Amino acid sequence: MAGIILKSPYLKPYQKKNVAGYLKYIATRQGVQRAADKGQPRPVTKRQKEIISDLLKRYPDSRELYEYGDYLKSPTCENADEWTLRVMETYPELNGDRQNYVSYMANRPRAEKIAGSGLFTDEGKPVVLAEAMREVEAHTGNIWTHIISLRREDAERLGYNTVGAWMALLRSQRNVFAKEMRIAPEHFRWYAAFHNESHHPHVHMMAFSSDPQEPYLNREGIRNIKAALAHQIFQQDLISIYERQTERRDQLRTHACEIAAELAAGGTSDNPKLEAMFGKLSERLKNTGGKKQYGYLKADVKALVNAIVDEMQKDERIQKLYDLWYEQRFAILRTYTDAMPEKVPLSENKEFRSVKNAVIREAARLSADDITLAGEDVAEEFPIPEGSGSEEEEPKEARQNGEYEKLVRRGNKNRWEHYRLAKLCLDEQSGHYAPWEAIQWLLKAAKQDFDPAQYRLGKMLLRGDLVEQDIPYAMEWLGKAAAHGNPYAEYLLGKELVRGESLPKDPERGLELLERSAARKNRYAQYLLGILYLKGKETPRCTEKALRLITAAADQGLEAAEYAVGRLLLLGDENLPKQPRKALPYLERAAGKGNTSARYLLGRTYLRGEELPKDIPRGLWYLESAAGQNHQWAQLLLGRLYLYGQVVEQDTEKALALLNASAKQGNPYAAAVMKHHLDFQKAAIEIGVLRLWESVFRIFQNRLSDQEHRHNPIDRRQLQQINEKKLAQGLRPE
Repeated sequence: MAGIILKSPYLKPYQKKNVAGYLKYIATRQGVQRAADKGQPRPVTKRQKEIISDLLKRYPDSRELYEYGDYLKSPTCENADEWTLRVMETYPELNGDRQNYVSYMANRPRAEKIAGSGLFTDEGKPVVLAEAMREVEAHTGNIWTHIISLRREDAERLGYNTVGAWMALLRSQRNVFAKEMRIAPEHFRWYAAFHNESHHPHVHMMAFSSDPQEPYLNREGIRNIKAALAHQIFQQDLISIYERQTERRDQLRTHACEIAAELAAGGTSDNPKLEAMFGKLSERLKNTGGKKQYGYLKADVKALVNAIVDEMQKDERIQKLYDLWYEQRFAILRTYTDAMPEKVPLSENKEFRSVKNAVIREAARLSADDITLAGEDVAEEFPIPEGSGSEEEEPKEARQNGEYEKLVRRGNKNRWEHYRLAKLCLDEQSGHYAPWEAIQWLLKAAKQDFDPAQYRLGKMLLRGDLVEQDIPYAMEWLGKAAAHGNPYAEYLLGKELVRGESLPKDPERGLELLERSAARKNRYAQYLLGILYLKGKETPRCTEKALRLITAAADQGLEAAEYAVGRLLLLGDENLPKQPRKALPYLERAAGKGNTSARYLLGRTYLRGEELPKDIPRGLWYLESAAGQNHQWAQLLLGRLYLYGQVVEQDTEKALALLNASAKQGNPYAAAVMKHHLDFQKAAIEIGVLRLWESVFRIFQNRLSDQEHRHNPIDRRQLQQINEKKLAQGLRPE
């Protein structure tokens, strides 16, 4: 059964009791034997069977309750009694009027009391039972009576066996209830009580609006409320699920990213049918006006796109990724429902409509005979530079004659002098280079709580630099330096915890340290944190925050950041408009420092003449420079230009040399152009299919990552902060 059960019936205005017999049954149930009593459980009675039969006819969905499952497994008097009581609680019209229901919630046996009553509501609002009873009785609209139930073992394991845990949960989710019930947050009213039952702890919640015309709750709304509660309650279980699935996803992604190289190495895409359909779609799009997006195409063109997606789904790797997506989705759904949606073909899945548009986009590119055809604008990884800036930003004292001897002879050396001696012993040009002696001086300074020494010692131990690698000891010293606010230690420790390579992976702690280091203006931390927000791997994607952080690092002269911010501003994305004029200075600064990616990007941009004014000589200079530094995408683009005589004089020998150099670096597009260099159209189609594979794998990667981060505790914390800011500004929260 589902991990959580939610029932959401409602009481109409002035609704009165109508089934007194059931109430009498509840009232006289005190003698029923409980599991904790001595003796054997008694079998269900004939009268109980009649009551159960009657209730099932009236409320067939009460079969979903945990207690009914218990009764079916063991039809005892006690289990029949527990299920009947839960039905009575779930459908409040059986219990009488609204005042009686509120009183029952607050005063029922095993209702955990708060200041004399079992009721609670929003933080800072004390509850007086008599006033609450009068309020609900006078209300002229419908009142929903949610009941939320867990298994006892889950409640104990996850900490939802106290009124405090449920109070915190419902207060944190009150806006979810309001949103799904179509109630403005400021109009939402609610009362709740926790009943700590031995079998299945549960909470009652009465919810309504100060505007009686406002509320409306449908099945979808109930599902969404249930999902939000389940994601919060079972967050640790979901994290465990995601950790297992992330490992599988990463393995599949590794194979997926290799598909283009595999196909190119085989000399064909190994799917002539797919290539034929892709070429046909390209021809159709040449004669299609308007937007080239799925929703705007004619029916026969849409059918061709669907056929291409269906053909791609037959690929074993695509099928594995699609199965993993469903597996991940079902694992989440099972926390709050037993009804799993039917699996549909990829071409019919609305959540993967971007696959269809990727097919259209790549086919449309074949119809545009320009220099972007060869796939040279595939997104490159943003490199994470080594180091943390500490060595280059520390004050550099000039070496003095006899300095080492003077410091050694000095009696009571302070921690700075110990650290200075260590630096002299680590400097190969000092004449006193002695790594093991340096370690001893570092230890003395570190033990005097000198955080630069603690950081340097921890870094050496972590990397095994001049000393034997000792990760636990490295963690100890880096942790001490970080505790002193050393931004370099915060960055190094944070980076390692996020990556999980040298240290056990702990993204939440790692991100916290990176944020602290970035706040101290460590440009390496600013850049890495920005890339994490840009990729959305360990954090939710946020282009705005990513750009702000990377720009801060670039403005401090970090070459990798200069290229990254230039690329972001030049190309933009769905959340960031293109700003080529702002991008140009950053790219030129990075290119001037020898950054080959910046030189390639500037060369391609000047040749295209779209983001920046066309400047062919300048574009070729940048491309030749990058290709000369073995940049594979620059070699690919230049090779294609020389092969087909575009903007340069045709030179087949030079073209093949450039393409061969690119292909040797594993570039599948260069290999495809070389194989079909005498047949432009065939090369274009194969390259288009390769690009399509890359796009589809990237879509799957993002969908799997988005589904994970949607329920990540870090995301929820950030969303809460965003909502608090919105509320403070008088805006409606998410």
